Order: sequence, then structure tokens, then C-alpha cells
Amino acid sequence: MFGTLFWKECKQVLKSMVYYLYVAVFVLFLSSQLGSEMTDGMEQPVPGQDYYGTTVTHDPSAVMASTLASLVSETGRNSYATYPMGFIRSVTLNETELAEIKGIIEDCTGKSWEELVQEEEEHFSGYGQGTMEGAINAQVRYEVVPKETLGYEEFCAYMEKASEIIGAGSSYSKESLGRGVSVPMTYEQAAEEFEALCSKDRVTGATARLFCDYAGIILSVLPIFLGVTRCLRDKRAKVAQVVFAHEASSGQILGSRYLASLSMAFLPVLVTAFVMQMPYQYHAKTIGVTPDVLAFLKYTCIWLLPEVMAVLAISFLITEVTENVISIFVQVFWAVGSLFAASGLRGDFGLQLICRWNTLGSTNAFWGQRAEFLLNRGFYAGLAVLAFALTIVIYGKKRREGETIYGKIFKHRK
Repeated sequence: MFGTLFWKECKQVLKSMVYYLYVAVFVLFLSSQLGSEMTDGMEQPVPGQDYYGTTVTHDPSAVMASTLASLVSETGRNSYATYPMGFIRSVTLNETELAEIKGIIEDCTGKSWEELVQEEEEHFSGYGQGTMEGAINAQVRYEVVPKETLGYEEFCAYMEKASEIIGAGSSYSKESLGRGVSVPMTYEQAAEEFEALCSKDRVTGATARLFCDYAGIILSVLPIFLGVTRCLRDKRAKVAQVVFAHEASSGQILGSRYLASLSMAFLPVLVTAFVMQMPYQYHAKTIGVTPDVLAFLKYTCIWLLPEVMAVLAISFLITEVTENVISIFVQVFWAVGSLFAASGLRGDFGLQLICRWNTLGSTNAFWGQRAEFLLNRGFYAGLAVLAFALTIVIYGKKRREGETIYGKIFKHRK
């Protein structure tokens, strides 16, 4: 019985125009974000290079120097990037506020504003700004050294004051400072990262994480439409009572629907991952590394499947309760909130729906956060099971008692 229902549900999904739009949007989004040029930075570092990339550090002296450099640059432009609700907002201060910020900078450095501006100009003039690499190198190496008597706690107090002047979501709040800062990697650090890339990730593991990072963004939204469409199909076709009278149990009916929707939603993810891994496997072989041919499959199942499970299960639950499309609005808001609530683009998984790792490599850093990542994915797999179980309970109640939740909660039909 269950197998028959499952295949019927799969066929129903294949007849839906929404499904083909789902596939098209997913493939186009991933194709626009990923390409074989990602492998350009996957070469063994050579001693004497000017730039090896960046790494994150929480060293207090580095945090102070980098943060002050950012504050000087933004103050010179009188344009401060803030993220009050997750979305970027440029803040321009008035003359009084700008003078306060300059005073904070002078107190932290022991230098006048004019001296700092001149030092900034001299720094950037020493780098070739005509290339992207030169511009990035100049930016990451720009530092403003604090005065020797400035302690880290006092520095944080100054930055908190600057954050209050600039507004919510600035880069100078206590939370932002706690994320660390990007600093240039040394040759030794770059060599260590390359070794980890080859031995732990075998190249394809690193690219699989980046694939999952982008795929996770779009999959926090797209499955909602599949779930809502399937749950409302019976209502639109006016066959709800026929289905209610079906001899199959509520668990069999909803289980076949959910698993069919999940299977069909995840199928294009697996196919796209399989196709996109090919260039990276080839690149691994060109640098003498045996690629992990199962990396994309493993990361896709562990990283993305729990997310799709949760998104679909919650869309089933909300739609079964409300019998309308409100789930789309609720879950899109949840997805957007999750995307912008993350403290960074790499790690800090917490209980965010969307796990971010928007960097190619950083293998050791990821392995250091692997336990937190697995806890996050386990949470959403459990949430999916719970939401689906509640959906079965509600659906079974409607079948047994001839009740509807449309309009009012558990309102009996006369």
C-alpha cells in the first residue's frame, strides 16, 4: 500500500509546473555562483609570494590594529557599513557625530586625525591598486597601531561608544569584535592550509562545502512551494472527503506525500552535485591529489538533507493547520532571518537554518567546528521528525472527526 501511494505521489509531483520551476531556479542559481575557476587558488604556496590569502585571528593586538584601520577608513569617507536587520545600510554622520568619532580614534592612537590620514595615504600608495589582488593585499595589510598604554578592555569600551554613535549593526560592537579579524597569512600558515586541503579534504571536500553553502541558501526557500502546493492540492480539487475516507492510515497517506516530496526535492540537488564535482576531481588529479569522489554526496546528504527535511515538514504542518499559503510568507521570513542573523559567512553555526561556509578551504577551521555543525544538522533532522509527527496527528483528527482548521481553529462543520 505505502509503495503504491509513494509512486503515485512522485508522479503527481512530476506533473506539477511548480516542480520544474523549482529545478530550473535551483540549477540556475548554483550555476551562476559556482564554476571551475574556483580552483584558481588551489595551488601549493611558493615562498616569497606577496599574498597568500587571509586567516581569522582573535589576537587582541591584531583586532585593535585592524579595527582602528577600518574605523579610520570609514571615517575618512564618512560612510559606515551597518547591518541593523541583517541587510546592509550605509550610515552618514553629521559634523558633531563625526567629530566624536575622530576624537575616539585620536584617544585610541595618540595621534592627530591629520597624521592618521597621511599615514593611510602613504600606505595605499605603496601598493599596486591596478589589480584586484593588489587592492586586497593593501586593504588587509592596512593597520592603525593603538597607543602603547591602551588596554584591550579600554579599547572595547571606546569601540562600543563608537558603535552607539554609528548605530545598530556596526562593525565596532562587542559582538563584532568577538568574531575576530582577517589578517594576511604567512607562508607557513598557507602551506599548512594547503596540506590540510590535500590530506583532509582531498580538494573535493573543500569545494563540496562551498557548494553546500550556496545550495543551502536557495533550499531554505524553494521546498516551501513544493510542500504548500502538495498540501493544498486536495482542497483545490475538492476531493478532501474522498481522501479522508481512504482505507490507508493517516501516517501512510501523509508519509507517502512527504517522502515523495522530499525525494523529488532532493533528486535535483544530488544530480547537480554530481555534475558540478567533475571539474574539481580533475583539478585534484592535476596537482597530484587523489580526490574524494564521495565528498559531494556526503556533504550534500549531511549538510542539505536535514534542511530540506525541516523546510518541507514545517510547510506541511503550517499548511495543514491553516489550509492556505501563509506558510510561504512565514518560512520565507524565517529563511531570510536565518541568512542575515549569522555572525559571519564562515561557521558560527549555532541553530541557524542555513549553515554558512562561504570560503574555499579553511579546512582546519571547519574541522575544529565540525561537532557544532553536526549538532546543528541533527537538530533540524529532529525538528523535521517532530513537525511531521504533529502534522499526522492533525490530519488524523480531521479525518476522524470531519473537522477543518480552515478559517477557525478546529471549527466543526455542521
